[in-house]
Amino acid sequence: MTPDQKTDLEKLRAEAMTRQGEVEASEDEMYSASAPKGKFSGKAANSLVEATNRLLPLFGITDKYDRFGGGTMTTLPPEFMRLLSMFSKAIGDAVEEGILPEDATVDLKIITDDAGLQGLAGRIGMAAKSPQFKRFLLRKTSESAPEAEEEEEMSEEMGSDDMDKLMMERMS
Repeated sequence: MTPDQKTDLEKLRAEAMTRQGEVEASEDEMYSASAPKGKFSGKAANSLVEATNRLLPLFGITDKYDRFGGGTMTTLPPEFMRLLSMFSKAIGDAVEEGILPEDATVDLKIITDDAGLQGLAGRIGMAAKSPQFKRFLLRKTSESAPEAEEEEEMSEEMGSDDMDKLMMERMS
């Protein structure tokens, strides 16, 4: 690889990182806009965090979400909303397929107080304990796994120079 190509590649990487940051900021705005608005106690919010932490491993996430402070909140942070949205989609899909009952459906728009957070925590906790939901998630993961395996095999076969060359070809 020539020095000019290396410089071009570094510029492309820098641009990609900048764009990724812009996308993440845009997503944070979207999640903030969709977050429940109301008056929530730290105790109710933390019961939701505890339920969330029980469900995270089913999505392959090993890190636990940190508990909130004890004060009153008026909305939920975007990174927490990202998790709740992911859970909402998966639970909705499971309800559609008859894996979970209709009352397990998550509607974040109707939450305005502690009772709403507690109800959501209960629905998430129910999903986390459901063996059928666990099997449903495993099945969904295994259905999307072949694509990831193909990409991984391709990247293992190619060296870093080959990958850089491929990136340059795609960008030109």
